[in-house]
Amino acid sequence: MTSRHVARLRCPVCANPDWHARIGGEECTHCGLQVDAGVPLDGVRAAMLHRLGEGLACGAPNDRWALTAEGWRNAAWRFGYVLDHDRAGPAVPRNHAITLGIITRPEECADAAALVAALPEFARRIVLIDAPDAAPWGDAFPGVELHAHPLAGDFAAQRNRVQALAGEGWVLQLDSDERPDAVLRDSLGWLVAAADGDGLESLGLARCNLVDGAQSALFPDIQYRLNRSAVRFAGNVHEGPVVPFAQTSLALSGVIEHRLDAVRVRARTRTYAAMSADGARPEDETRLLRPFDTIADR
Repeated sequence: MTSRHVARLRCPVCANPDWHARIGGEECTHCGLQVDAGVPLDGVRAAMLHRLGEGLACGAPNDRWALTAEGWRNAAWRFGYVLDHDRAGPAVPRNHAITLGIITRPEECADAAALVAALPEFARRIVLIDAPDAAPWGDAFPGVELHAHPLAGDFAAQRNRVQALAGEGWVLQLDSDERPDAVLRDSLGWLVAAADGDGLESLGLARCNLVDGAQSALFPDIQYRLNRSAVRFAGNVHEGPVVPFAQTSLALSGVIEHRLDAVRVRARTRTYAAMSADGARPEDETRLLRPFDTIADR
C-alpha cells in the first residue's frame, strides 16, 4: 500500500519528489532511501544527521527506514561527511586538480568569460565554442584553453571533445548559464578524493533551476557533470555519461545554479524536440515553470 504521507513529500536526503511504491512504504528513486508507511520524514533526516555526527553510517534494527551502503554514501556526502567503511567523519575542504570545461554558443561568450573569471581555483580551464573558429573571441578569454567546433546538433559529441582535450584527471563540465554555488566549490576537492577511494568514475550533481529568478520544481535535476576524463557521453540531447552504474554516485554537497527564463524554457522544449524523438520532455517544462515546494508536485 502506498503511503500518502511519504509520497507527497520530497526525500530528506536528496529532495527528490519521486518515489517507488514498495510493500509497506516507498523508496526514493534517486538516493535509494526506503521509508515505511507513516514514518515522519523530518525524523528520518534528524536520525541520519545524529548518526553521522556520532561517526556512524549504519541503521538500527528497529528503524522503519533503511539505506544501502551506497545510500549512506549519498546521505553522508549530502550532509558534508565522508565515509571509511561504516565510520563517518566531517569532510574537510582540500585543493584539487579538476579541469573546468565550458561549452558555449557564440552569443553567450560574454557569460562564459564571466564564469571562467569567477572560478580562478581551476588550474586548467577549457572553453569550447559552437563555432568553426575561436579566433574572434581570443581576447575575451585570457589564460584559457580556447577551442571551437560546431555543435551540429549533438551535445554528447561536444562534451566528448572537452573530455578529450582535458587529457587526464577529473573534469567539471558547465554550460555558460550555470554556476557552482559556494558549497559545491568548497566540496569538489574532498568529493573527488572520496570518489577515487571508492573507484568511481562519474558523479551526479544537483542542479537548481532558477527560472525568472525563482527556484523551480525541477529539483534536484541530477546532472552527471563531474567525470574522469576517460568517460564519454552519449545522446545528442539530454546527454549522459556511459559508465557502469556501480562506478557512479550522487554527490549532493552544493548545487549547480542554472539561470534561465520562461521564454527560453518553452523555446528549449521545441529545440530539443527537433533534435531527438524523445528530446522534448514536456514534463520537464511543466516542472521548470512550477515553483519549488517541499511538497512533491503530483
